[in-house]
Amino acid sequence: MDQVHINRDIWIKERAVEYSISGIAIGDLEGKLSYVNSAALRMLGNYDYSEVLGKPAVTFAQSKEEALEALNALLTTGRWSGDIAGRKRDGSIVMVHLDARLVYSDEGDPVCTMASFVDVTDYKRAKEEMLIKDYAIQSSINGIVIADLEGNITYVNDAFLRMWGGKDVSEVLGRPAVVFSQSAKEAMQIIQAVKDRGSWFGEVIGKRKDLTPITVQLSANLVKDDRGEPICMMASFIDVTDLKRVEKEMLWVKDYAIQSSINGIAIADLNGNITYVNEAALNMWGGKDESEVLGKSVILFGASEEDAKKALHAILEKGRWIGEGKGIRKDGSPIDVLLSASLVRDEEDRPICIMGSFVDITDRKIAEERLERLNKELESRVRERTSELLLSNERLRKEIEERRQAEKALMLKKKELKLKSLNLEEANTALKVLLKQREEDKDELQEKVLSNVKELVLPYLEKLRQSGLKDEQVIYAEICESNLKNIISPFVKRLSSRYLGFTPTEIQVATLIKEGKASKDIASVLNISVRAVEFHRNNIRKKLSLVNKKINLRSYLLTLDED
Repeated sequence: MDQVHINRDIWIKERAVEYSISGIAIGDLEGKLSYVNSAALRMLGNYDYSEVLGKPAVTFAQSKEEALEALNALLTTGRWSGDIAGRKRDGSIVMVHLDARLVYSDEGDPVCTMASFVDVTDYKRAKEEMLIKDYAIQSSINGIVIADLEGNITYVNDAFLRMWGGKDVSEVLGRPAVVFSQSAKEAMQIIQAVKDRGSWFGEVIGKRKDLTPITVQLSANLVKDDRGEPICMMASFIDVTDLKRVEKEMLWVKDYAIQSSINGIAIADLNGNITYVNEAALNMWGGKDESEVLGKSVILFGASEEDAKKALHAILEKGRWIGEGKGIRKDGSPIDVLLSASLVRDEEDRPICIMGSFVDITDRKIAEERLERLNKELESRVRERTSELLLSNERLRKEIEERRQAEKALMLKKKELKLKSLNLEEANTALKVLLKQREEDKDELQEKVLSNVKELVLPYLEKLRQSGLKDEQVIYAEICESNLKNIISPFVKRLSSRYLGFTPTEIQVATLIKEGKASKDIASVLNISVRAVEFHRNNIRKKLSLVNKKINLRSYLLTLDED
């Protein structure tokens, strides 16, 4: 081959490398880059040749350690292939699948390294997402099945195997989906509905590996590719067997609760025709068999047809009616009931029937009427009693007012009496003072009269009798002395009662002592010696038991006058 053709082939190969969609890089045996094509530059973030050539290839790796290990493996074995992470110019990560080889000379010596790589970032991300989705499907608590367009199973997850009762997917894969349904016809209808409409949702009864039934809630969809062409069918379902059993049991419990309720319960269609009654409702009505009421209009059981129609209309219009009403029993007797009726709606809020619950309040109404009569009687009695109480209160008010006036007059009277009493006390006090003064004056007068008679008259009468009077004169003198003694005898008696045992002279001395006279003055008055006066004073103290006592004689004699 001539040189022209050789040069032309080299030029074509260079152009093929340069314009390759794969990144191509050539480096020396130390890993420094000597050539990169345009695709490699784009993958690395649009570097310029000058920024790349001569630099170690590990510079563009996310992990230098990982890149060095790959380079060492390449130099040792002559080839390395695998995924590795690089770092772009902006710092972002790019995943590439790299195939690196040693280039040998004709003599078999390594002369350089050459690597070809493609960007697998999106592929790796998609693969990771696929793994996540696959794990999510595989670990889902819902059973998941994928089948081809003919209905043959191509994939099942663990949840499906557990529900079905199997242990290995080989027991299921490739089998028609209809064999897992209790009704093959129903299963074919579901498959056809998925093909026609793209999806199907609902409950279906299947059968386990041991042929026991299982109720599942199934959601099946037609899977299409990017062009909208169907490629398979996928179904997701959950086991609702226990839930359906519980619902059935709950329905049975509710039915039993309704049937055995002490309240009457009736169900009617939207036209008001009865479709169900419980035992309590039959007993209230007086019937024995529900066939006696089923199909009949609820209006027939009301005492007032008009009121029954109004209640039914209110239920249909407003959805509920609560109140008291009168009904008619089977025997025609009236019955009072408290009714609560509601419009029953389905899950889509569409009315499906009417349900009413009622209780017999006839006895209560009778009791209320009786209580109302008693209340009226009681109110009448209360009014009468109130009237009597008002009259009594009025009389009592008048009596209280009269008593208040009397008390007021009495208080005035008491004040007057108190004032008079004070006046009387003052007058009595003054009178006592006057009487005491009168007694004192009387005593003083008597003492003075007695003293004067004894001192100023009798001594001189005695001297007169001894002066040589004639007999007739003596007689006259004696008569005068006798008459004077008769005159003063009451005074002597009164004074002597104070001074019992005193001699006339001692009485005279005591009287003068009481008047505050000294012994010398007393001696002069009585015409006796001072010694005689002292003698009489000693006798007076002895008779008053005052000997050897530090008691003033005059003070003591004054106390005797107070008695």
